[in-house]
Amino acid sequence: MLPNQNRLRRREDFAKIYANGDRFRGKYLNLKILVVQNEPNIKIGIVVSKKVSKLAVSRNRFKRQLRAIFRQLLSQLRGNLQIVVTVTTQSQPSYQEICDDLMILLTKARVLQHGS
Repeated sequence: MLPNQNRLRRREDFAKIYANGDRFRGKYLNLKILVVQNEPNIKIGIVVSKKVSKLAVSRNRFKRQLRAIFRQLLSQLRGNLQIVVTVTTQSQPSYQEICDDLMILLTKARVLQHGS
């Protein structure tokens, strides 16, 4: 589970990131990233729509896997970020494929500390 201070929950926050954030597209995921000056913490939101899977079990699995990946990456991410990850695939990629896709997107976005 992601720590409470790193979770994005409010609808207004998601709307602000969708409107103003930079978009990065991957094979399985889309990333919206917004740099916020007055927010020292990294905030992460995960979106898995019913278009991806009608089964809540599958949607929750994506969310669990992404939270686990982000928990490992929190120390490597730069501060002042708000990130929304949207799952776009209808297939069932492995954990490693999701992890690789996310790492490619974060590197492309230049938000990893060692990659920027």
